[in-house]
Amino acid sequence: MDPALINPNLPVDLRQPDWGGQGLDYWPSYSDIPPQSRAAYLAWLADGRRFPQVPIGYVFLYFYGLERRVLYDLQRDRSMAASELPIIHQEVRRLLAVYGGHKAFKRYAGQFEQVLDMFTAEPSAKAPEPTRDYPPPLRLRAGLGTFAAQGVPVPADWALTWIRSHPDYYPRTPATRCAAEFDALFVQRYAARHGQGLMVRPGRKEVTLDYRPASAGFHSVAELTLPGIPDVLGYAAPTRKLTALADECTSDLEAYSRYVGRVPDGQRSVQAQALLPAELVNLSGGGAGQAIAWARHRLGTQELAVVPVGELSAFISSPQEARPGKKDVVAMAQVLGRAGVGIEPDPRLGGPVLTSGSMVLFAAPDGPTAAASDAYQAATLLLHLAAAVSAADGDFDESEQRHLSDHLERALHLTAEERRRLHAHLRWLTVTPVKLTGLTRRIAGIDAAQRQYVAEFLTAVAGADGRISPDEVKTLTKIYRLLELDPAFLPTSTRPTAATEPVVVRPARPERGYAIPQQAEQTVAPLVRLDAAAIAAKLAETARVGALLGSIFTEDEPPPAAAPLPAAAPVAGLDGQHSGLVRELASAEQLARAEFEQLAARWKLLPDGALDRINEAAYELAGEPLLDGDDPIWVDRNLLGEMLT
Repeated sequence: MDPALINPNLPVDLRQPDWGGQGLDYWPSYSDIPPQSRAAYLAWLADGRRFPQVPIGYVFLYFYGLERRVLYDLQRDRSMAASELPIIHQEVRRLLAVYGGHKAFKRYAGQFEQVLDMFTAEPSAKAPEPTRDYPPPLRLRAGLGTFAAQGVPVPADWALTWIRSHPDYYPRTPATRCAAEFDALFVQRYAARHGQGLMVRPGRKEVTLDYRPASAGFHSVAELTLPGIPDVLGYAAPTRKLTALADECTSDLEAYSRYVGRVPDGQRSVQAQALLPAELVNLSGGGAGQAIAWARHRLGTQELAVVPVGELSAFISSPQEARPGKKDVVAMAQVLGRAGVGIEPDPRLGGPVLTSGSMVLFAAPDGPTAAASDAYQAATLLLHLAAAVSAADGDFDESEQRHLSDHLERALHLTAEERRRLHAHLRWLTVTPVKLTGLTRRIAGIDAAQRQYVAEFLTAVAGADGRISPDEVKTLTKIYRLLELDPAFLPTSTRPTAATEPVVVRPARPERGYAIPQQAEQTVAPLVRLDAAAIAAKLAETARVGALLGSIFTEDEPPPAAAPLPAAAPVAGLDGQHSGLVRELASAEQLARAEFEQLAARWKLLPDGALDRINEAAYELAGEPLLDGDDPIWVDRNLLGEMLT
């Protein structure tokens, strides 16, 4: 007889109900418990099965009935399954909320809930939460199988739970530290790559579950099968695709993860937003949104706007670093670039990192700037050189500089984006004193042949349009002098020529006579005709000129030579630096975050990157991380010994 069966013919002692559960054994059966226990059980049922202090045996006795209904009755007669299973599922959740504090009941009811998930899963339902439990949740397996059986694409949220719950996928630190960002990036890229979702071809193996009922009425393990629902979670092809996408998202979040590891409260800062993949950047919120709003307000409807450096620095400074460094300014340039705003000077293109003075914002509708081309680098250096010579003799003519800028654009075939940036660079030069300290000394450092080459290149650029104007001759003369070359060696056709127009001897006055016939207009030939092939050859060597000019304008203090790293025997497939760091952990059980950062610095490694790489090697070796926690960082001594052997 089933333990849960209530036989109305059995006696019930309503005068002395057994609220202490003294008449219950480990596997209670309604037919075997005493009348006093039957009275308490029936009263608990009638009261709504909600009294939290009731002996857990009564709860199990009721639970046996739910198991029988799902595993026996509704399997023999499926006509009521669709209506009853959701009700039973809801009742099990309610029982867990009230009596889940009892470990045995929580274990049995939790497993039974998986059975109900298996029978009630719907393809349109929301994906279950990811879990690292093994085996993976039955509801996940049943849901994925149903998609495959019905020929329905796997939605993004189900794909995310699939990979996060897969027993062979081991998430790296960025996917766990920045879980929300990883999930959002994975879902967006999954949709972009697979549209409505992956189509999974169903196989022969069906979703099964070995369930051990709590009720003694079942004498063996219940082997449940979902007929027609394939078990696709372990399929190799879709798993490879999802793993590749997850690894891609993880790699693209590594820089952001390392920053958040160093600055836990800095997720909304400009620096953090600049490190995020483009899909996740919020241009209207946080530090990035504030910086973009400021830049757009400053620009207004103008193409260019000169702003104090201090205003920009206020968005990227911090209590720890009041003066922003290069990486901070680069972060700001990246964020503004995504909003169609450029800055000059830009450290990404070799510009200096300013701590005071002025800088220029400009409209950059083409988006972020890529690496500077050789032509653009040469153009900025030539412009800088022209500004330097103008500053040297105190004769700074802005129109002359703009003429040179326009000429460089045409001669060096700059793109539209490079032209806008060059105009902004020129504007910055007009409001910034050009630093001439050591300029003469550095020019002396390049030999006469190289200086002559630069001069010839400049002359070729000036004559690229077939003529050299008086303004260009003026600028070239200054540059020749700065390069310690004699302006007399300028090509003859570029120097001012003798007057070719009539010279006034005395003022004219009207006299009687005949009108002179009007002379027909003649087309004046260009002052200079240069060989186009020769010009093209000169322009083709823009990179060489850029390098020469770069050596003039770059400070010549060489960086100190890096000290050689000590040798370290390889550990678990790691390189020498990471192996050396692991070997230094041999006597440690835990380290303060600062200690680990010092160790990483000794081996010239970034702390968070070192943590990720070492834990990856540990996962490959033993399926567990070697280092855990943020501060302190705990060392798995057993695993360390295994890695060192």
